[in-house]
Amino acid sequence: MVWSARWRLACLWVSQVARALADWGLRMFVILELARGPTDAKDFAWHLVTAVFIAPFIVLAPFNGAISNGLPRRWVLVGAAGFCTAVTAAFGVLMRPDDAGWLWCVCLGLTALGAAVYSPTRYALLPAAARDTAMPLARVNGWIELGGSAAVLGGMILGLHLDDVYRAEPSPLRLTLVLAVPTGLNLLALLTALPVRFPSDVWRPEPPGRAVIGFFRDGARIWRTREARGALAGLAGFLGLVTAGSGAIVAHVLETTPAADYGPLLQALVQVSVGAALGCGLAGLQGHPRRSLGLVPSAAAGLLAVLAWATVRGDLHWLPCLLLGVLGGLANVPLRAAYQAAVPADARGNGMAVMNMAIYMTTTALAVLMTVLAGSGVLPTPMAQIGFLAVLAGAGALVSWYLLFAPCLELILEILLVPIYRVRAHGPGRQGFPLRGPLLVIANHTAWMDPIWLMKVLPRRLTPMMTSAFYDKPGLHWLMKHVAGAIRVPDAGFRREAPELDEAVAVLDRGGCVLIFPEGRLKRREEELLHYFGQGVWHILRRRPETPVVACWIEGGWGSFTSYQGGPPMVNKRPDWWRRIDIAVREPEVLDPSVLADHRATRRHLMNACLEARALLGLPTPEPFEEEPGALAGSEPGT
Repeated sequence: MVWSARWRLACLWVSQVARALADWGLRMFVILELARGPTDAKDFAWHLVTAVFIAPFIVLAPFNGAISNGLPRRWVLVGAAGFCTAVTAAFGVLMRPDDAGWLWCVCLGLTALGAAVYSPTRYALLPAAARDTAMPLARVNGWIELGGSAAVLGGMILGLHLDDVYRAEPSPLRLTLVLAVPTGLNLLALLTALPVRFPSDVWRPEPPGRAVIGFFRDGARIWRTREARGALAGLAGFLGLVTAGSGAIVAHVLETTPAADYGPLLQALVQVSVGAALGCGLAGLQGHPRRSLGLVPSAAAGLLAVLAWATVRGDLHWLPCLLLGVLGGLANVPLRAAYQAAVPADARGNGMAVMNMAIYMTTTALAVLMTVLAGSGVLPTPMAQIGFLAVLAGAGALVSWYLLFAPCLELILEILLVPIYRVRAHGPGRQGFPLRGPLLVIANHTAWMDPIWLMKVLPRRLTPMMTSAFYDKPGLHWLMKHVAGAIRVPDAGFRREAPELDEAVAVLDRGGCVLIFPEGRLKRREEELLHYFGQGVWHILRRRPETPVVACWIEGGWGSFTSYQGGPPMVNKRPDWWRRIDIAVREPEVLDPSVLADHRATRRHLMNACLEARALLGLPTPEPFEEEPGALAGSEPGT
């Protein structure tokens, strides 16, 4: 099943690469045709062609989203690729060497209609592809975006080559042969889209009128979702800056090179595209959806540095162009993955159309602003435009560091822990872990590092409940409060009030994920398999009875540097190095009301769930607990 899904994902990759090659090859060819036309269109050919191509993504977004959201996505991909195949084939037969430039724009605009439908459909498939292939969504996006960036580069080179071939002997036959290349690529995209089907994909059939209205309704739903709103704003802003920076680079190169010399322009665009492919590939190495967002602040700071460096130098060479693409790729992949994960499953087609529309609207608005400022003399040169973009990048860097400091710190911590712990997840809950909505995660507790190990393998933000003995330690308190957002649990005996339970319920009410170790303390003895769970977890579930529970088992923590084996944590033990930690994850479970009716039944049920998770690792487990398991666990029952 998994390998079949990965083969279908490979087909989708080939299909989207073929489509991008066809689009960019045709775009570059049309740009050169316009630039060599009877009027001097050199200065605006790039911008005109770009406007013609992105217009359908903006103007027709409700219809693009409705098509992608309401029809089987495999056939939408096939239909869009087939439409583009027919357009390029028809113009290959009908076009003549002396046809006006506007006819080339018509050809490109019609292919853009197919691209505007194909693009959101492709992105809408990726969450289902990630689930069915058992691959992290960020990694799937990295692979797809790497192919797309490489195809942009290949398409530009292809367009220039087709122009050279055509200009060597302008004739109707040569023009037909030139347009046969994008026709063949579109046909390849059609054929490789035929197998693209993922069982977990969700689409929402609706009548046409209701489907278009659904675009605006889903857009409002997405905007009300904090994670989706933030990722969309960041993605649109960042890609707008990178595109504007690329435009300034194009203007600078054209300003400093002879009229007929396109070599430097191609070189600069190749450097940006190569950088984008590298950045997307690097970003895809981080599969965790939350920690991958930690790449965004670093990318924003890097973009500020590159643009400021180019401004101070007053010139551009290969390194700023390459770094501009790398930094764009580093931010593009995690923001796209975060947005896709936050969009409701039944609204992914509309959601991806909203994403494309937002990106292109931001890009267009920034381009118009740059044009106005340049025309009014405020930004008279391309280098002045780059300096202005550096100021905008600085503002974006400040915002991203403020909002994403926690995942950035988690990413740094993960890198530091790579040689110390080898953490692996197992079990059916590993891929079926809910990415949205309230969730309670429970696990056994053998070492101080248990929350860190769980945060590494569970693909969303966890709000851990931590005892004050750990929470209040010097150097950790600030991190627990301001970075991890942990809930402090007083390390005391019987209490009449437990405000920490109110905090946990509040997190669940907001759709968050709470991590609790129901034993209430670290494992103390070798023979103690599981300490009797306290009542806190029952109190939380009694107030939130519909909350799914994911039971985990952590194996390998006992005997580690932060466990009680041989003495208190970090005493009488060697520091850990390359230690293996295995975590079993069960599927989410909503407890039956009959179980929740009694706190003892609830606690026994959850203890058995943890032991069943242990069994997923092939470890021996005792018989299911039927009575209070204090004697079996080797300790007194908890409170």
